[in-house]
Amino acid sequence: MKNFLTKAVVFFMLTMVGLAFMLLKYGYFVDYFYEKFTTPRQASLILGDSRSMQGIQPRVINRELKNEGYHLPMFNYSFTIAQINYGKPYTESIKKKLQPSKNGLFIVSVNPWLFTEREGDDLKNGIYSESSSPPNNMTFVNCNPNFEYFIRNFKYFHFRSVIKQTAELHKDGWLEESNLPRDQKTLESWKNNQVLLYKSFAEKWKKSEIRKNDFISMVEFLKKNGKVILVRMPVDPQLFSVEYAFWSNFDSEMDDLSKRMSVKYINFSKDNKYQTYDGNHIDKHGGIVFTKELCDSIKIVR
Repeated sequence: MKNFLTKAVVFFMLTMVGLAFMLLKYGYFVDYFYEKFTTPRQASLILGDSRSMQGIQPRVINRELKNEGYHLPMFNYSFTIAQINYGKPYTESIKKKLQPSKNGLFIVSVNPWLFTEREGDDLKNGIYSESSSPPNNMTFVNCNPNFEYFIRNFKYFHFRSVIKQTAELHKDGWLEESNLPRDQKTLESWKNNQVLLYKSFAEKWKKSEIRKNDFISMVEFLKKNGKVILVRMPVDPQLFSVEYAFWSNFDSEMDDLSKRMSVKYINFSKDNKYQTYDGNHIDKHGGIVFTKELCDSIKIVR
């Protein structure tokens, strides 16, 4: 029995060492979120879904706003629409990741889908469907290696990505997608898939005043640590029409909300000049242009 326990302990230790090596060396390829939980607390954050996770590049912000008095570097703490929705769970995770500061910069991506009641929600009774997903299910968001993430969120690991390496999560939280369409036919196919996906959201989800109030509380918290900028990112006209049909006065509501909270709302939703790879996500080349123009807009509102 003692011999068995000794072997079991040795096996466990070797497994942990091997896992730690893989996470340290290849973590940014095998998972789209893992690296976000291995970095220290951050004073300036990009928040939102996969549109901002891929379309807003911290390194461009660091370069363009380095002399503007913000507490940089910038960190992208965005996730995907499957994991986050504006509500109390995301706010609590942000508090864990945030390094308190008076000069932080918070770029908060907004769109109609991030203020919705979804399957599994019982918001009146404090039940948020995203609570079991990262970042909301994480206690430790600033340690490296992060074994808690591996234990809680193993299903998000894609070990084959170590070989393919088509997407890389950078240390600043930006997800670089390199699997881009090579022709117009592929682009149209991927875009049509996104249109169908968001149409399915429109059929199942509904607007939520509770999430909007949670969002207001989040912004008021962030304002104590610096400047908050609300940004609606550009999408293909077909996707925008789906959003408009779902929530036609979203922009006017964001305008009113931003004025009430004394923050700036920058709306790029109808600007179609930025290159996407599926109609929904600005690709890594278009993201450089978009992020620079976003920085130009931020300079104007200072």
